[in-house]
Amino acid sequence: MPLFFVHIPKTAGTSFRLGTEQFFKKTHIAYDYGKGSAETSDIVQNYLYRSPADFWQFGQACLRQETAMVGGHVNAGRFVSLFGVGQTLTFIRDPLQRMASEYAHFVRHYGYRGSFHDFYSRPGMHNRQSKILHGVDLEAIGFVGLTERYAESLKMLNAHFGIDISQREDNRGKKSLEAVHEISVEDEAEFKRLNKQDIALYQETVALFDSRYWLFQEGKPWAYARLVEANVQRVAGWAWWSGQGDGPVQVEIWVNCEHLDTVVAVEHRPGLCRLRPPRGGYIGFHLPVKLSPGDRVQCRVVGTEQCFPTKPRRIQKPEVK
Repeated sequence: MPLFFVHIPKTAGTSFRLGTEQFFKKTHIAYDYGKGSAETSDIVQNYLYRSPADFWQFGQACLRQETAMVGGHVNAGRFVSLFGVGQTLTFIRDPLQRMASEYAHFVRHYGYRGSFHDFYSRPGMHNRQSKILHGVDLEAIGFVGLTERYAESLKMLNAHFGIDISQREDNRGKKSLEAVHEISVEDEAEFKRLNKQDIALYQETVALFDSRYWLFQEGKPWAYARLVEANVQRVAGWAWWSGQGDGPVQVEIWVNCEHLDTVVAVEHRPGLCRLRPPRGGYIGFHLPVKLSPGDRVQCRVVGTEQCFPTKPRRIQKPEVK
């Protein structure tokens, strides 16, 4: 099954894309950068940009041609149901630095003459990364790297998928991927006001990456796991292993730093089946509880000590109807 690369603009995606071409060979990669783009592959043009678009036949053609990766500036929902969330990968970047880099790119390559403020103030530029990943939980994506930690990301990604993509730094306006664009205090404040979703996404990604990288260094697998519901009566979520077959994940429920109970993630979650999770979607868990507002709930994976969410969640006071 091909990898599905969600190429968020200005997140080191071009460097990664060219690295994959060296490893897989360009003939084994199908690009989707839009109908009018010269970068878009013939197989994509033939099946997806002619009426009617036939995604199923596109997927079958990719299998026949032994396509190793499908990628481009597309939303995660475009191909995730075709190739599966476990095959999906992307990189996330600090939202303000990503926007500054995209602005510089437009100035250099497209002759954009507006100010940085004009550029990021356009509604289409707000929360760009969140919009691209909309509908796919961050915790479920096969691999999520960080641009600012590209070398570590690539090391972990290669090990996870059993490949060997070399590190490159292409299509960049700064001297290195870690370089920082200088931005005024006023622009920073206004940008943060307009991009709260992206800022929250980045913070969650950093915490998730730290957790998985620790497990990677310890030689332990991570679980794709999410606490979906935590209230005064019920705790529920889902979890499945990365690369450990079809065995169910055992989950400890902790409340106020005390172990309450252990459950097994074997319940069906039909709402997740469009993502093609393992075990046919039998990856859910729940536990009836009696909790109080202010209690702190966190889950822990048995055998690895992976905690999710990365910070305990406080029980909220039930809304009065």
